Amino acid sequence: MFKIVCIPARWALLAITVCPAMAAAEELNLVEGYWETVVTVHLSGVFMPMPAIKSGKCITRQDPLPNTAQSGSRCRISDKTVSGNDVSWRVECVDDKGRMEGRGKITYAGETFNGGMDVLVTETVGDRRAKMQYVMRGDRVRACDQVQPQQP
Repeated sequence: MFKIVCIPARWALLAITVCPAMAAAEELNLVEGYWETVVTVHLSGVFMPMPAIKSGKCITRQDPLPNTAQSGSRCRISDKTVSGNDVSWRVECVDDKGRMEGRGKITYAGETFNGGMDVLVTETVGDRRAKMQYVMRGDRVRACDQVQPQQP
């Protein structure tokens, strides 16, 4: 049996106008497309600057993580969470030389993001460990389905 509930019209109007705004406020402020990411790596105890690493990929709301894996490594992403405009994750990569474990977080602002990743690298041979901090910046370049112009 259904129970009929009467609410004042002003409350119904408020619910209709506020609920969509609440849903929109929780949506990630990310313009989907092809993004270029620039990563600067700071190695603990090393004062010589390392060159920036550039990479690119199509980023969507369903897959908002930039490239975080090293080429040639087997990587696993876990604990991916989206909260407001923040995206955080854990990464673990393994190759013949060692293991890399880290936690990252970026904040989107439409067509840009900023953030970083704290990483611990452990070598397979020997007992060396290194702490690294990745400073990440990303910019949306174009739509994913657009052909990139040829460089002369």
